[in-house]
Amino acid sequence: MPPNSHHHLWAALLLSMVAVCGGMGCASSKQQGPNPVVGVITPEYFRFREIVPDDDPHVPSGGWRAVCIHALLKHGTSEARSVCKFEVGLPLRNEKQGLIPQEEAQFAAASMANRAVRDVLSRAHPGEMLAVLCRDFKTTYDAMLKAKYAGAQVGECRTAGIETVPFGIRLGEEPTP
Repeated sequence: MPPNSHHHLWAALLLSMVAVCGGMGCASSKQQGPNPVVGVITPEYFRFREIVPDDDPHVPSGGWRAVCIHALLKHGTSEARSVCKFEVGLPLRNEKQGLIPQEEAQFAAASMANRAVRDVLSRAHPGEMLAVLCRDFKTTYDAMLKAKYAGAQVGECRTAGIETVPFGIRLGEEPTP
């Protein structure tokens, strides 16, 4: 190989990564596995709705907020797509952290969702079912959020009256599993 060929190879690889990642926000170098993960959910998607008011200041914890997210999952370069539906619930106030402001809850929920999805999807094996990856994401995300906020929960969308927020899809245009 000519002496500058290595430079051209690295430049081509870098340009390929930029083209793949685009404005989607590729996973950081802290990614755990061999698979690239693109896409970043931002705090604005966590439009929590207050379900239970925090109306008794004499109780150490109180109130509850939740949101349901429908996020598109894609498996590598294949056409496999599915929607991962999950509810995120947080107390308005708890004994450990005290009052949890809405903006702080939104930022933490987004940050941990991104970490959890990178952790799970970066280690996915070829042909692994998207439903299994969604389940693993929810389990990982739940553990991370609970470590940050006592009483937090991630699970199935079940709470009546909360907003369903699509991420990467338009409602009514969800792919069939």
